[in-house]
Amino acid sequence: MQHDWTMFYQEEVKSDRKIPLPPEVHTVVGDDHEVHGHSVYWNYERNADYIVLSQYALREPNYGDVTRTKVYGADHGEEATGYIRIPEGLDELVRSNYLEGTRVNYMAYEEMLAGDNPTVFLLSNAQFQRLLPSGVRASVDDREDADDRDLEESLLNLPAFLPSP
Repeated sequence: MQHDWTMFYQEEVKSDRKIPLPPEVHTVVGDDHEVHGHSVYWNYERNADYIVLSQYALREPNYGDVTRTKVYGADHGEEATGYIRIPEGLDELVRSNYLEGTRVNYMAYEEMLAGDNPTVFLLSNAQFQRLLPSGVRASVDDREDADDRDLEESLLNLPAFLPSP
């Protein structure tokens, strides 16, 4: 099954593994939880160790649930919706993909966003580039002359290459 990407945002991991959360991503996977307030749920794909953000835990057997975390400094409807932090409950192998200065990608296609529990992938650039077909890798490499908008446009036109959460 082929999908076209409908969401792609790139951010940089800050100190203490803080990652800015784009307003569009927060709107899709954020939950106004009665205990945690503005929050997201962290899951990981067991075979490839991809992080998947959602409103609630994913119950499919190939996804492990991790925890719900607060979206710090969050305000729905504002331009800046704060940041999320990689949870301690993730395996160190997974956490090692999200060190300070690492570029990360929030990615989803329409079917991921349309369900009862919308989901968005959160992949480091290294994870993301390993998934690209070899002929495409060079065109989306971290080139100094390419900006995030060019990369986003290229990716939104690619068929999906990830398993659906």
